[in-house]
Amino acid sequence: MAHKSDSDELSALRAENARFISLIEAHGIEWRLKQQIPVKKSSILSTDDKVALFRQLSRERDDVWVLRWESKTSGKSGYSPACAN
Repeated sequence: MAHKSDSDELSALRAENARFISLIEAHGIEWRLKQQIPVKKSSILSTDDKVALFRQLSRERDDVWVLRWESKTSGKSGYSPACAN
Protein backbone atom coordinates (compact mmCIF):
# COMPACT_ATOMS: atom_id res chain seq x y z
CA MET A 1 0.00 0.00 0.00
CA ALA A 2 1.55 3.28 -1.08
CA HIS A 3 1.41 6.23 1.28
CA LYS A 4 1.15 9.76 0.02
CA SER A 5 3.95 12.05 1.01
CA ASP A 6 3.02 15.07 3.08
CA SER A 7 3.54 17.38 0.10
CA ASP A 8 1.34 15.17 -2.13
CA GLU A 9 -1.39 15.15 0.51
CA LEU A 10 -1.10 18.92 0.93
CA SER A 11 -1.37 19.42 -2.84
CA ALA A 12 -4.44 17.17 -2.97
CA LEU A 13 -6.08 19.10 -0.11
CA ARG A 14 -5.34 22.44 -1.78
CA ALA A 15 -6.87 21.18 -5.04
CA GLU A 16 -9.95 19.93 -3.17
CA ASN A 17 -10.22 23.27 -1.37
CA ALA A 18 -10.03 25.15 -4.68
CA ARG A 19 -12.75 22.90 -6.12
CA PHE A 20 -15.02 23.57 -3.12
CA ILE A 21 -14.43 27.32 -3.39
CA SER A 22 -15.35 27.20 -7.08
CA LEU A 23 -18.57 25.34 -6.29
CA ILE A 24 -19.49 27.73 -3.48
CA GLU A 25 -18.86 30.80 -5.63
CA ALA A 26 -20.69 29.27 -8.61
CA HIS A 27 -23.79 29.05 -6.40
CA GLY A 28 -23.43 32.66 -5.24
CA ILE A 29 -22.70 31.74 -1.63
CA GLU A 30 -20.73 34.37 0.27
CA TRP A 31 -18.05 32.57 2.23
CA ARG A 32 -15.23 35.03 2.79
CA LEU A 33 -15.15 36.72 6.19
CA LYS A 34 -16.17 40.32 6.12
CA GLN A 35 -13.73 42.94 7.31
CA GLN A 36 -13.26 42.53 11.03
CA ILE A 37 -14.87 45.18 13.21
CA PRO A 38 -12.28 46.54 15.64
CA VAL A 39 -13.33 46.01 19.24
CA LYS A 40 -12.19 48.34 21.97
CA LYS A 41 -9.72 46.84 24.42
CA SER A 42 -11.86 48.08 27.28
CA SER A 43 -14.38 45.58 28.57
CA ILE A 44 -16.98 48.34 28.60
CA LEU A 45 -18.55 48.55 25.15
CA SER A 46 -21.09 51.05 23.93
CA THR A 47 -24.46 49.76 22.79
CA ASP A 48 -23.45 50.30 19.16
CA ASP A 49 -20.21 48.36 19.72
CA LYS A 50 -22.13 45.48 21.31
CA VAL A 51 -24.54 45.33 18.38
CA ALA A 52 -21.67 45.47 15.88
CA LEU A 53 -19.83 42.70 17.73
CA PHE A 54 -22.94 40.50 17.90
CA ARG A 55 -23.65 41.00 14.20
CA GLN A 56 -20.05 40.18 13.35
CA LEU A 57 -20.12 37.01 15.43
CA SER A 58 -23.44 35.91 13.95
CA ARG A 59 -22.07 36.74 10.47
CA GLU A 60 -25.08 38.94 9.90
CA ARG A 61 -27.48 36.03 9.75
CA ASP A 62 -31.12 37.06 9.41
CA ASP A 63 -32.32 34.15 11.55
CA VAL A 64 -30.30 35.17 14.64
CA TRP A 65 -31.17 38.02 16.96
CA VAL A 66 -30.61 39.27 20.50
CA LEU A 67 -32.90 38.25 23.34
CA ARG A 68 -32.86 40.36 26.51
CA TRP A 69 -33.27 38.48 29.78
CA GLU A 70 -33.64 39.50 33.40
CA SER A 71 -33.37 37.34 36.51
CA LYS A 72 -36.26 37.85 38.89
CA THR A 73 -34.26 36.48 41.82
CA SER A 74 -30.94 38.31 41.42
CA GLY A 75 -32.04 41.30 39.37
CA LYS A 76 -29.23 40.71 36.87
CA SER A 77 -29.95 41.24 33.21
CA GLY A 78 -28.21 40.69 29.93
CA TYR A 79 -28.51 39.63 26.34
CA SER A 80 -28.28 36.21 24.74
CA PRO A 81 -28.37 35.08 21.13
CA ALA A 82 -31.60 33.52 19.88
CA CYS A 83 -32.40 31.89 16.57
CA ALA A 84 -35.36 30.82 14.47
CA ASN A 85 -34.93 27.09 15.00
